[in-house]
Amino acid sequence: MVLLLAMFIPEIDALSVAALRTLCLAVAFFVCLISEALPLAISCWVALGMMPLIGVATTFGDALSGFANPVVFFILASFGIAAAFTTLPLSQRVMIALLRKFGKNIKLTLLSLMLCIMPVTFFVSSVPTCALFMTIGLSFLGMYEDEAAKKATGRAFMIAIPVTCLIGGMATPVGSSINLLAIDLLEQYTGLTISFVQWMSVGIPLVILTLPIAWLLIYHIYKPAEINPAMVERYIADLAVPPQLSQEEKKVMAVTVVMLTLWILSSWFKQINITVVTLLGVCVLFFPGIKILEWQSFIRKVNLDSFFLVGTVLSIGKAMEINGVSAWIASLFPTGPMSLFTFLVFVVTLVFLILVIMPVGPSVVMFMAMPVISLAQAMGFSPICVTMALALAAGNCYILPLDTVPQLTYSTGYYGMLDLPRSSVIIQICLIVLIPSALWVAHALLGIM
Repeated sequence: MVLLLAMFIPEIDALSVAALRTLCLAVAFFVCLISEALPLAISCWVALGMMPLIGVATTFGDALSGFANPVVFFILASFGIAAAFTTLPLSQRVMIALLRKFGKNIKLTLLSLMLCIMPVTFFVSSVPTCALFMTIGLSFLGMYEDEAAKKATGRAFMIAIPVTCLIGGMATPVGSSINLLAIDLLEQYTGLTISFVQWMSVGIPLVILTLPIAWLLIYHIYKPAEINPAMVERYIADLAVPPQLSQEEKKVMAVTVVMLTLWILSSWFKQINITVVTLLGVCVLFFPGIKILEWQSFIRKVNLDSFFLVGTVLSIGKAMEINGVSAWIASLFPTGPMSLFTFLVFVVTLVFLILVIMPVGPSVVMFMAMPVISLAQAMGFSPICVTMALALAAGNCYILPLDTVPQLTYSTGYYGMLDLPRSSVIIQICLIVLIPSALWVAHALLGIM
């Protein structure tokens, strides 16, 4: 109906016919995603096919422009890293070590799960990380014989896993595709970039501050059932992880260390591209003599929904820029005098409000990047700070379980649609203060940005 209406709307003030049709297409696409009227990939195909038909893009080739963005290939490569971790018991080893130290009660067990997830999210995108630890969490729940206890603990664990994945994704540029998308858009619009070390200087402190808040909220709000040490030992025994690292595990660790080193070095050597490093690093895992991954098993682990979603969102976002929608949105923002800190609070709050009705992080970044950056430049603020605020807020997309990451654990049936906001809203309120504070310190006191 929205698309049909778009064909008959005349030009309105600052919006051309092409701009109005682009806006209507974006609204129809987001409604389709939220309502789940069609499978996600099919919604993407419909949106891409409609772009040239209604004049949003000149040709179908232009409609596919988003799929040429390096972020799309980074997403594919991130599933390769996750596949290597799931093929081998590396994550289980870390989990066992944490359980032996912290697994004395359910409160500390929940913390150990979140601490195990956190470092993985520094290097692996949120979707494959969530899928990996959802499997581990479900196997842990198998220890409970009482169904009520299992349900209560399952609710806490299945909420903790995606929330931790998205919080941990703030730490580095490769922790979330949203981070790389924001960096790419900043480079397109301003020629500026955000280095790996710059991002870490803000992201890691944010994770360290936010994770304990999330842990305590999830534990006290959802009240998982208590366990005893015998249950933990039985779970560890059932994992049957060999005591010694295998040669395959050592190879994966070596490749990961090399990739991490190159990612960090990219802060000083601009010839090093983060996505290229990730892509080639995953390719090494297929090489003869290493052979950690096989193509068919890798394909089965790739979430094509994420691939099509990000590519389509980028294509629509590009059309919004070309057809003048982004510039029109920028003109609607307030331009009165305010400090950098106040402006960052405004951006983060606005993003969280938009996520309520448009719970797709990449879409929000694509939709908001140009208006926010343009406004920041007009007010004399650092585009780098503002872009990071936008990305960090959009990455914490868990008010409702409608984003791809919380959708994974929501599908297990352990919690309902309104269970998640009981903790997630409080976490986001904390981030409205924490994100601007971390960026302000990095900019004003440390001079990093």
